[in-house]
Amino acid sequence: MTDEQLIQRIETALEEEQDQLEADLPAILADMEGQTDELVREHPAVMASTLGRMEEMDIASFVSANPETADQFQELLWSGMRVMVERNPEVKEQINEDITTNFEADDCPMEGHLKVREEEELVTGGAGQLDDADITITGPADVLVGLITGTVDPIQGFMQQQYEMDGPVQKGTKLAPIMNSLSEQVPE
Repeated sequence: MTDEQLIQRIETALEEEQDQLEADLPAILADMEGQTDELVREHPAVMASTLGRMEEMDIASFVSANPETADQFQELLWSGMRVMVERNPEVKEQINEDITTNFEADDCPMEGHLKVREEEELVTGGAGQLDDADITITGPADVLVGLITGTVDPIQGFMQQQYEMDGPVQKGTKLAPIMNSLSEQVPE
């Protein structure tokens, strides 16, 4: 499938009712596999719209019904974030320490990780857990995704006990502005 065919298919799916989008999404995510960086760079608005529609769904139910999509969804999400960091000096300015973080949903089989690298001014992430992460964040899948996309403020979410954090508070305090800067870069 060419990029343009895939983009057209995604745009068509984004116009569908939520139930139909959820039915189509596993195949679309599978078709995106291996192309997410390129698609995010060339079609950032389509990526943002896809993430926006995914935020509207019950992520835990979707991932539980389609466990193979958890990794594919995270590939899209982290590709988007990585590209946004590459393009935005405001985000790079926030990166002043190495931080590794594991994310673990407590309501579905979704695990991921985040690496912040000061020297490279880089933020990467993906599916699966890191050995010896500085921080582990546990909570509902929609909260974890919201932390990345900006619908959940990292500080307020923690204070309101929307998620739990295990690890040094100082590292979490350094991570919060990076997460906020990332979420501000998601195209409307």
